[in-house]
Amino acid sequence: MKEHVIVALVATRGVEDFLENSLLGLARAGIDPRIVHVARPDNAAATVDPLILKARTIRHSFAEFSAGGPRTMPDQYVDYGTAPFVAINWEKVRFIHWLLGQYRHVVYADLDVGWLADPLWYLDAIGKVFPLAFQTEAVRRFPPVLCWGFLSAKSSRTTLQLLERMLRDYDKRPPNAAPVDEQQTLTEMIARDPMMLQSVHLLSEGLFVNGIGYRSLLDQPKPATSLQGRLEPFVFHANWTVGLESKRDLMRQTGTWLLDAR
Repeated sequence: MKEHVIVALVATRGVEDFLENSLLGLARAGIDPRIVHVARPDNAAATVDPLILKARTIRHSFAEFSAGGPRTMPDQYVDYGTAPFVAINWEKVRFIHWLLGQYRHVVYADLDVGWLADPLWYLDAIGKVFPLAFQTEAVRRFPPVLCWGFLSAKSSRTTLQLLERMLRDYDKRPPNAAPVDEQQTLTEMIARDPMMLQSVHLLSEGLFVNGIGYRSLLDQPKPATSLQGRLEPFVFHANWTVGLESKRDLMRQTGTWLLDAR
């Protein structure tokens, strides 16, 4: 098993500019492109592969890790919560599980994650204590909602058994059943057994900023008194908003949409 930490991304048709923006952000953060693995369905090869090759990252087809071949993939962007969107997210789980059979540590990020600094050393340190670390959704509830848009997974029995259990539950669902994504699946599992959180580190919302925390990246009025420090986030995740243009707007506002500045 290869020992270094790697970064995993998934790209489908319709999100090519988000992939390009993510690859630019990784480069800006100083992350070696040779440890970045991008998976895409075969129907996205014509538009996604040139971006992968230009960035000198590693390319994977969904067919490499989807048992029995990948599900039919859409030929354009699909909205949050739809059946095709859910199917793509489960391919992401398969991809992470497959990579963990080859690498000791995988950091996965959605393409609406803006990279501000290199978090891999920090996540590597966490991985020495916790096999899993997740960005959280910052909602008033316990157990917390873990965000599958940014996570760190160490190759361990705990991690592999969890992913395998989730994939089994998904694969045995009747074809006509309502789609349930990986985040809701894990949320329900933890609600039934909160002790699962003993294996999970909850990433600081000041360092791994989610969409509703966007103000922490903006210039704010001066505080009433002097402060002895400042937030230095690693990433910003433009979730909590739906649709590509909304995500672009939020990333532009937070300085994490890099394509306009080239």
